[in-house]
Amino acid sequence: MTTKRLFVPDDVLLPQQGRNKNVRLLQYVNTTTQENFDAFLTHHALVYILSGVKQIKVAQNKFDIHPGELFLIPRGEYVMSEYIAGENGFRSLMLFFSKKTAQEMLEQINRATGGKWLETEKIKKEAVKIIPRNREVERLFASLEAYSQSENPFMCELIRLKFAELIYLLMDTPYQKLIFSFLLDATRSEIPSLSSVLDSHLYSSVTVNELALLSGRSLSSFKREFVREYGEPPRAWIRTKKLARAAFLLETTDRAVEEVAEASGFISNTHFTRLFKSYYELTPTEYRSKRIKS
Repeated sequence: MTTKRLFVPDDVLLPQQGRNKNVRLLQYVNTTTQENFDAFLTHHALVYILSGVKQIKVAQNKFDIHPGELFLIPRGEYVMSEYIAGENGFRSLMLFFSKKTAQEMLEQINRATGGKWLETEKIKKEAVKIIPRNREVERLFASLEAYSQSENPFMCELIRLKFAELIYLLMDTPYQKLIFSFLLDATRSEIPSLSSVLDSHLYSSVTVNELALLSGRSLSSFKREFVREYGEPPRAWIRTKKLARAAFLLETTDRAVEEVAEASGFISNTHFTRLFKSYYELTPTEYRSKRIKS
């Protein structure tokens, strides 16, 4: 099965959203049984499942999200997804928002609450947060789904207002601290350190080009900074780290070679075996056998 890889929402904007860079609505519909989909998030996202089940993997964590559930994913994450169609197919709505929008929402929230949230302790950042089914949120996304299928000339403004309404609804739930922290995180403009990007993506199948984009740097800047910090070009350094992880897994687990390849971030078992033999002068199977005997 072919896996699509996209930068979302930049690669898949709805035509009517071209004028609005601050709040973007994307609707995903899939009537087939299953589809694989890999995405790099270029904005913070609130994703609502209308029907079907979404299975996602972020870093080493896996989640199943069901109809009526809303989940939050911060900008810069690499998400591997499988969409499983239900009786009505798989349908989801995704709201992406900019730093400017997050700042405006925080200002409005603090004005409305007299600055109550200014001193709120920030919740620890995690790749995915799930908010369970909520009747008011369900009604809001039903109206958004209807908007997404219309040609209303005020679509951009309607979506912006619905986004604000959603935030206000969520701020009146037990998840208010989570929402405020999520918005706060979106206002931060600093470029992440190379080490934080590598911590999140080293053992995934992302390319050096994609790591540069996720780090907020041009490819040439990423490579220069990488050499300064790690002493060698990123491709060679990353390959060595992945192979070392694979060797460790071969020694300490009974996982199949294909599973070791995937867990170490290689795009295919064939590619992994070729690189492993070139580096260790043994195939993965030979390496494991030799280590066990010794």
